[in-house]
Amino acid sequence: MKSKAQLKTVVFLVNLGTPSQPTEKEVRIYLREFLSDKDVIRLPRIFWLPLLHLIILRVRPKKSAELYKKVWTKWGSPLLYNTFLQAGLLRKKFQDEFIIDVAMRYGSPSIESMMLKYYKQGYNNLLFLPMFPQYSTTTTKSIANQIARVIKKNKIYTDENTISFIKEFHDNDDYIDSSVIHIQTYQKIYGKPEKLLLSFHGIPKSYVGDDEPYQSQCFKTANLIAKQLKLSDDQYEIVFQSRFGKSEWIQPYLAERLENLPSEGITNIQVYCPGFSSDCLETIEEIGEESHDLFMESGGKVYNFIPCLNGDSKFIEMLESLIRNFQQKSINFRDLL
Repeated sequence: MKSKAQLKTVVFLVNLGTPSQPTEKEVRIYLREFLSDKDVIRLPRIFWLPLLHLIILRVRPKKSAELYKKVWTKWGSPLLYNTFLQAGLLRKKFQDEFIIDVAMRYGSPSIESMMLKYYKQGYNNLLFLPMFPQYSTTTTKSIANQIARVIKKNKIYTDENTISFIKEFHDNDDYIDSSVIHIQTYQKIYGKPEKLLLSFHGIPKSYVGDDEPYQSQCFKTANLIAKQLKLSDDQYEIVFQSRFGKSEWIQPYLAERLENLPSEGITNIQVYCPGFSSDCLETIEEIGEESHDLFMESGGKVYNFIPCLNGDSKFIEMLESLIRNFQQKSINFRDLL
């Protein structure tokens, strides 16, 4: 017989992941898992795996470890800290109503370890909330695939009714509101820019299709934010960052726009990343530092990066609402497989 506690739903805030330490060894372990995911890299294994193991994993970990060292905190990586911060704030909201925990797609705490933990404790009902506002096969579907692998491997949670899954919240009114208020609060301190760049993580153009609505959802999110901010078309741009490799990715590229904007007479900009719920290496280093330097070297005068929502109270309230109403908002994760 289940106890009252075991009848509660366990909610996992699921984020991308992080190395356990900012060392070359641990970064290599993390990158190996991340870049071996077929949902992330769709190149034929016969070509990709030799490139990954013989070149990328020999060169990139050292460089990435140095970057992680710059942003590391006493609680771990910023992504890990911010995701646990969000979980802690939600625990205060729910008290004993739900159990709130954290899982990472890559690294620790892994999806497998967390599912096993609560299965062994007798909990039947799980809710997975990927912290990616926009759905992508490279993130959200990858999480669903990993859940399926864990179930098959460990023979746990085999009843289809035990696991719920929130697919995305890219146009959720409360999410848009929290982003708008967050931007407005920042601009009360730093002023309004000549142009606001709404930057999302890019994906290869070849990935875009019927089962990959990511690009269109990014545009919808950005346009909803801009509409509430009452921005005209020339006061904001939608761009994509973090291109990897030489293939064509969805555009416009952030780096190219940073280089070109000053020559177009735009020298005061702000950059906000509506596709990230937590600040991480990518937002802090790539957007906060590297993009700043590129813009200033190209003739820019004022560059401000608006931090992610992190523990923003309005955003936490939005997550609370998603969780409270999960039976109406969630899907069967197997529908994504």
